[in-house]
Amino acid sequence: MTTKRTVGAQAQRPTRRWRWIAAAVATSALLAGCNDSNDDVAPTAQLRAVHASADAPAVDIAFDGTTQFRGVTFTGVAPFLTVNAKTTSIAVSPAGTSNAVLNVSAPLAADRRYTAIVVGRASSSAPSGQQLQAVLVDDPANAPAAGNVKVRVVHGAPGVPAVDVYVTAPGAALPATPTIPGLGYTSMAPASGSRALEVAGGTYQIRIAAAGDSTKTVVFDSGAVPLAANADLLVTAVPATGVAPVQLIVAPSTGASAVLADSRAAIRVGHLSPNVPAVNVALNRAGTTTSLLSLANVSFPTVSGYANVASGAVDASVALASNPATAVLSLNGATLAANTSTSVFAIGLLGGTGTQAVRLAAFADDRVPVADRAKIRVIHLSPDAPAVDVVALAANGSIATRLVTNLAFPNATATSLLVTAGSYTLAVVPTGASTPVLPTAAGATVNVTAGQVLTIAAVGCLNVATGPCAGGRPFGFQVLSDT
Repeated sequence: MTTKRTVGAQAQRPTRRWRWIAAAVATSALLAGCNDSNDDVAPTAQLRAVHASADAPAVDIAFDGTTQFRGVTFTGVAPFLTVNAKTTSIAVSPAGTSNAVLNVSAPLAADRRYTAIVVGRASSSAPSGQQLQAVLVDDPANAPAAGNVKVRVVHGAPGVPAVDVYVTAPGAALPATPTIPGLGYTSMAPASGSRALEVAGGTYQIRIAAAGDSTKTVVFDSGAVPLAANADLLVTAVPATGVAPVQLIVAPSTGASAVLADSRAAIRVGHLSPNVPAVNVALNRAGTTTSLLSLANVSFPTVSGYANVASGAVDASVALASNPATAVLSLNGATLAANTSTSVFAIGLLGGTGTQAVRLAAFADDRVPVADRAKIRVIHLSPDAPAVDVVALAANGSIATRLVTNLAFPNATATSLLVTAGSYTLAVVPTGASTPVLPTAAGATVNVTAGQVLTIAAVGCLNVATGPCAGGRPFGFQVLSDT
């Protein structure tokens, strides 16, 4: 019995060992199968979108037929999504619709970052080469060297010619060679697929001039801009109006995007006081003799073009050209905010009192165009005229439309008029009246085009024979281009 138990025990031990071995082999096979499954996972890339079409409405963006982003507005940046690395369709539709206005295919490689930038004009009348399109930026997704900033720049502003881009220390003179020379519309630097430019983290100034301009006239000036170390930035120049033709969408690889506008302010000055002789106009940095703008021998009704100046507080003064040493009008400490436009006009009457007193008046200008219509602001600057309606006349001289009602001196319309392109015959009547009184019974003809921004000022005197305006310049319309 003992012998049998001993032999039986010895016979069972190998069987148990084989069971453990078999279990281990099965487990190894299972694990191997899991690893094989991981190897079969489709490779991925990252994809995001940027809305850079100034005249396009809010849009929905779909990848491979699935809407991923809704209601993206101009300058908006949709964040990166992880997608399969393959040829992917990108469709752009007006928000809330399924009517794609842009549909493109993008080949996406594994482990790279792609940005689809929608550029161009949505208008059906956009010139050839400026219609909606997608610019695809391919980035290798590498991290910048420690302490550096990755930067890639894209020209996404249709109608803006090729530019030279200068990145310098704040206040430094422009170097002989641009940081990025000759960047044309839809082009980028460095090129798509290559590594981005790297600079040390710090504070910089970005200035843009027309490509090859020997005078290096700056058309965009960022002012001092901090670029954080270790950031990964895609910078897209897109349309702007007013101070500069472009503004910059700054899209980091993570976190919120920002829009970088021109740091300067635009200003124009005008002599619109009908009984004041020729004058000299000076604009200085507030509290200093540093000249920002100087005009000599300006007569009624002259208005200068816009000048771009450093934003901040300014002093404006007007002296008679016959006595330039003595200022007769001043406006001290006026603030010109960055990326704003302001008109400063001499208005009123020499010898006038109350609201008719001669003075400098500042008006904030809205110079953003509307793609399919003209935008018109009206200012009542005729010191002896009552509150008026500005009307458009029909061919027979009757009033076809009251464009502006009850506008009194020295006010501007609170909201600009949006009118279709065409030819208009304008006149003014006392508020509520039906008979045009000025400038003539036939009115004054104004031709406007889509995308135009105008200021129409009613200037001069109704009565140049007697009263406070005696001897002044007669009433008329002054049509000023704000673009």
